[in-house]
Amino acid sequence: MDAAALLKSQGWRGKGFSLHPTNNSIGLSRPLLVSRNTDGRGVGSKASYHTTSDQWWLRAFDEKLKGLDTSGAKAGAGVVQTVTKGKLDAVMSGTTGGVMGKYTGAAGLYASFVRGGVLEGTLEGTLGARKDGAEETDATPTSSSSSSSSEEDGDRRLRKRKDKQERRSESKAEKLARKAAKRIRKEERAKRREAKAARKAAKKAKKREEETKEERRARRAERRARKEAKRRGRRRDEEAKQKADLG
Repeated sequence: MDAAALLKSQGWRGKGFSLHPTNNSIGLSRPLLVSRNTDGRGVGSKASYHTTSDQWWLRAFDEKLKGLDTSGAKAGAGVVQTVTKGKLDAVMSGTTGGVMGKYTGAAGLYASFVRGGVLEGTLEGTLGARKDGAEETDATPTSSSSSSSSEEDGDRRLRKRKDKQERRSESKAEKLARKAAKRIRKEERAKRREAKAARKAAKKAKKREEETKEERRARRAERRARKEAKRRGRRRDEEAKQKADLG
């Protein structure tokens, strides 16, 4: 879009003149200069606190990489790390010259990351229950079904947590045995489902063999009637929806 042409069509006299039609002292004759942010920092960020100003992690890794001694690799001795008291070692150990490091410890950067736990319910019985057994008049009591379901959920979470802890502490042989037992249970469930489906199919086939010709015709007619009723219902719903959209 040509902004100058648009302004001239609205009465502007041109470059060097203000937007006033006759008096150039009213208004601005020079455009406002807009400052641009080209340093890559966000709004309100200062150069001293820029995130790329302190590349301590990169320098720590470079120091570790430069300390790798590969001279004995061909002889089968492997790679030896000669730097054992660098910045990365100080960060991992939590001390720098006997003092807590900048990124570890109680006041360090990594102390801000906290591992979350499982939230559990704190209410028991009714919402307005007091310690002395009396109930608050403005509290709504919980139903027995909701309280029982919350207790079941809590028990289920405890069981899952206990099972997870047991799995972490089990050996490799116990883990293989547990997986084998789980596989056997899964196969048994699949066999039971197949047997149940086979019994159902056999019962259905036997029932069809025993029914007469008139019963078969009546059954098919009833099935056709059900399908037609469903089709008419869907058609009525679609017509009602179209009328509601048009109305």
